[in-house]
Amino acid sequence: MTSEYLCGSSSVGRASAFQAGCREFESRLPLIKKESSIDSFLIYIGNFSILNVLLYIMGNIGNIIASVRKRIPISLNGTQYLPANYKFSLKDPYILEALPEGSIDKFVKFENQNLKKVCQTLNNLTTSKGFSEGELKALYLKAFPNIKPPSDANIDAMVYLNSLSGKIGQKFDAHGMAKGSISEQLKELNNLLTNGIDKTKNFFTAPLALPAEAIQGAGAGLGTAGGCAYRSGSFILVGEKSKLIEESGIKHVIVNDAYYNIINDLQRRFPEVNFVRADKATEYFTKL
Repeated sequence: MTSEYLCGSSSVGRASAFQAGCREFESRLPLIKKESSIDSFLIYIGNFSILNVLLYIMGNIGNIIASVRKRIPISLNGTQYLPANYKFSLKDPYILEALPEGSIDKFVKFENQNLKKVCQTLNNLTTSKGFSEGELKALYLKAFPNIKPPSDANIDAMVYLNSLSGKIGQKFDAHGMAKGSISEQLKELNNLLTNGIDKTKNFFTAPLALPAEAIQGAGAGLGTAGGCAYRSGSFILVGEKSKLIEESGIKHVIVNDAYYNIINDLQRRFPEVNFVRADKATEYFTKL
């Protein structure tokens, strides 16, 4: 019997695309490969398959197939179909078995979500691609047609975030990108959203805002002057509510006034991240 499964390789050696830190997924291997074996049955979820997604993650076809086949019975026509309401659960020993060792914490946020949607999300993560050097230059020129940024650029975050309640702001772990020039900050944002946070280097974070009574002395402990994430740069990276950025990843990016007119470009390129103008940030985070 002949069946098909999706194949591919990551852009970082033989590592899976997901393990490669969400780098570009390049289809250097044929996208469709025929295999004459019962071991290559697909578990279809609409147009996506759990096998395909886990193949990205593990890079080990045998282990994945052996694991998922324990859960899903083979139908009379020789194909295994997953129920539409099937949930992703780390309590499911068969799903757990197929995930990469030592990386289970990366999947906690998907607990009890519809498995089809989880697979779609993971698939998007493996195929995300940042801006090229030429595209970054074009974005910079779009933001600053006159080449030189105005002297009063990046003021809005300092002005408008002052009205964000400390009780709300302290629930969001953040990293203000204030180092380097405005053009360098755009390049670093692209790098972080494309390749992820480099865990071999220090990545300092602080609350987006703090209650007045908590500000005194907080800066010394967190490495920032006021105990909150820096607001003077072009971007502020923000994690999931009540979670550290290094745990949940970058979920929101506050864009300061220097780059207001390229927000739509950023949003289209990185759809898994929410981009918000600095002058709208207080309202945005208050509603979350």
